[in-house]
Amino acid sequence: MSRLMPKEVNKEQMKRIQDLNTAARYLEYRINELCPKGRERKIALQWLEEVVMWANKAIAREELS
Repeated sequence: MSRLMPKEVNKEQMKRIQDLNTAARYLEYRINELCPKGRERKIALQWLEEVVMWANKAIAREELS
């Protein structure tokens, strides 16, 4: 199977992905609220986006028994 093909996720995995995304949206809100506009805030938000992407991919690629 190619690592580039979409991966089906089960209900438990989807719930974990949704929980992770909810937490990331809250963190995004707090970063925007607490950090001044500028390069550092922009980078923090870009890295948050990357963190969520990799975490979601880890959940989706997990082999469940």
